[in-house]
Amino acid sequence: MILSRRAFLHLGSSAYLTPWAGGQQPVIDRAIDLPGSDRYRMACKLFNSRLEPKPAAVKKCFSDDEVIAGIKWARAQKKSISIKSGGHCFEGYCMADDSLSLDMSGMNKMSFDQNAKTLTVEPGATLRQINDFLLAKGRVLPAGSCAGVGIGGLTLGGGYGLLARQYGLTCDQLTALRMIDAQGAVHPCEGDHELLKACRGGGNGNFGVITQFRFRTRKAPTHLYHRRFKATHLTPEKVSLLLETWFASTQELPRDAFSAFVLNGKSLTVLLTHTDLESQAGITEKMKPLAKLVDTVTRYYAPLYPAAIKAYYGRPGPLPFKNACAGMLQGFAELKGVVEALARQVADTGGVIWQCNTLGGAIQDAAYKEASVFAHRDCNYMSEIQGYWDDPKREAAVIKAVDAIQTSLADHGIRRHYCNYPDRNFTHPQKSYFGDLGFLQKIKLQYDPDDVFHHPQGVRV
Repeated sequence: MILSRRAFLHLGSSAYLTPWAGGQQPVIDRAIDLPGSDRYRMACKLFNSRLEPKPAAVKKCFSDDEVIAGIKWARAQKKSISIKSGGHCFEGYCMADDSLSLDMSGMNKMSFDQNAKTLTVEPGATLRQINDFLLAKGRVLPAGSCAGVGIGGLTLGGGYGLLARQYGLTCDQLTALRMIDAQGAVHPCEGDHELLKACRGGGNGNFGVITQFRFRTRKAPTHLYHRRFKATHLTPEKVSLLLETWFASTQELPRDAFSAFVLNGKSLTVLLTHTDLESQAGITEKMKPLAKLVDTVTRYYAPLYPAAIKAYYGRPGPLPFKNACAGMLQGFAELKGVVEALARQVADTGGVIWQCNTLGGAIQDAAYKEASVFAHRDCNYMSEIQGYWDDPKREAAVIKAVDAIQTSLADHGIRRHYCNYPDRNFTHPQKSYFGDLGFLQKIKLQYDPDDVFHHPQGVRV
């Protein structure tokens, strides 16, 4: 295994990033799967069944050595490399056309340091697997909610979920990693290493292949307290009033709280969760203005946390959809001029959902900002557009509606977006996702100057 000089100098402080206890698995010369084979066809199935990726080849990897072999093959064939962990990329960029897709889903080993309370994990482990592993130990990794998402891509783009306001993004829990660069050199890093900083929000598939992560974990909540606010038969004007009230009610929620404003047709559901019982009275007071405007408010439910999070695991795939980020936001003012038109567009097309989620809290902590490149810590909210259909005949209409909403939002100046929720139609995706690209371009030049890891919307030099 080739080591760069930088990696060699870091080995003394990164010994835990060497092979797993029991030794490295024997290297197996697995063939590259090429178009036309049954293995290739199976490998190209993604969570989003709408997509039909056409990579030049696919290589399933189970070790660093197999990753290195794949990199050598791609360079010899003059192919770019894309990287797949869970296969949930909204636009299928983990299997970019005409690239060698390195399938990391088989690299999913985990270990837990009982003393340091840290998780060491490979990129193919899914959130369901990680939850099952950690919750049995009374610990949790703040992350997303969709059970089948791989930890690799989620972390590198930021990683957001119900506990983000309480503890920060998934990338904020990242304390070390091991990456293989475009030459096949291995780079373990931790501490204030610039590569580690770039991988906290710099996106998947830009600099190299991450084959191992180390995270700090948190004490698992005992319960997830939650309730819902619902309203139906909404007019665009009523949607605007509800949204403005929701923004005002959620601006100063305690850190353990999360809320989502979910508009589906002419109906609204507002989700509210928190993990600390002592927060309940204050949250109830803050949400009173919204409660007066909706039709119903459910009573509080308080299931045990390990059972409660399974309700957010989502539908198992594959399934067809067109989802994307619809703006990283400061508050209602950015949407004021477009919200009524947005409400009409959502109401006019069945299967289209617009959702806005709370950010802020620990995500905005100065220490996390300094140690990462996540570009949207000043935003208090993130909105997303979702389009679903079961009947293939409805696909074109739903996608047209989603695209129209995105265009309307962009025309009103909403152009900052979360890179883990990509849209191939964003006009300037790199700026939208990463803001100032100077530092990321520097890291790209250091580890992948030939752009072997060519993400379709990734960092360019």
